[in-house]
Amino acid sequence: MAKPSSLDSVDLSAFKKLDSATISSINLPPSNVPKLHKGLTTLPVRSNSLAALSSEPIFHYLSVKPHDPQYTPIINANPNINGRSLYISSIPFDSTVHHFRALFTAIGGGRIESVIFSDEPLPPRSSTADEKDLIKNKKRKRTHSAATSKQTAETAPWPSLWNRKVHAPGTTAVAVFVDKAACDLAMRAVTDNSTDNPNLNYFWGSGIGKGNIIPELGKQRYEDHMERMFPDPEWAQKFVDDSLAAYDNRLKAEEEERRRKANEPDEDGFVTVIRSSRPRPPPSAEEIAERLKKEEKKAKKGFYPDFYRFQQRELKKEQAKQLLSQFEDAKRQVRERKDSRHKP
Repeated sequence: MAKPSSLDSVDLSAFKKLDSATISSINLPPSNVPKLHKGLTTLPVRSNSLAALSSEPIFHYLSVKPHDPQYTPIINANPNINGRSLYISSIPFDSTVHHFRALFTAIGGGRIESVIFSDEPLPPRSSTADEKDLIKNKKRKRTHSAATSKQTAETAPWPSLWNRKVHAPGTTAVAVFVDKAACDLAMRAVTDNSTDNPNLNYFWGSGIGKGNIIPELGKQRYEDHMERMFPDPEWAQKFVDDSLAAYDNRLKAEEEERRRKANEPDEDGFVTVIRSSRPRPPPSAEEIAERLKKEEKKAKKGFYPDFYRFQQRELKKEQAKQLLSQFEDAKRQVRERKDSRHKP
């Protein structure tokens, strides 16, 4: 299959630069934005997301408040983030954990441990100490969930077609800090650098460490997407072969483990009974006859030919006909024998 062509030949002349009136209508200055709105503190940052269409940076406003995970499912997946996390709404579409770390480092906040985005799946909930003790004290343990997680971990997923996630409008984030002191320091920094601070000139995305490589957006992103849609055949074949080999190895390991536990009692003294993989010998003629006899008996079960009176009358008539026919045959045989004796 031919490799798709580059996007260098795309004509971008149809996209016009925004005029000053349009820029002023969408670029609301911080002085016209309230510091607090519905309990959230406004944090302005400058953004170059429209650099191709505007010569001036656009203000973007984040809404921040201390996070209370009591009413959200995040507490189930992260039970130890109470008091050390901030809720952030109206995040830019290109937000990453590196962006937020650079932001709070620039404004004088604490160190971020992780960032939980609302459009990403939450990690599985970890069991508490009481739940672990309860599972340990049960008589029969269930290992189906563990086997399922092991299977998904050993199976390599197909690489994503996009080298970077872009958030949809309305996505929120929860920034988890290393401790409560760092979270309080970050919230004070947000308050000090809100819309009433005229000296704030932080550009979104600046200050990210050199070791934190973030794929570029724009034309480069779509060129990379086209390359991922048409991977190298040798690489794809190797990926498939490795996945199938890992799957076969997992099946062999599970079979060996199952055979090992076949005759070993567990902690409660139970022995796992497994089905033998040896082929059964072919059935004998006696077994086949017995099986057919059972099937015939089963087919006739529940059928009563003399249940009703008319059935009984018909059955008696049929028996009388058979007796009359047998009597006529006997008379005929006697007559023939007599005739054979009188013949000279």
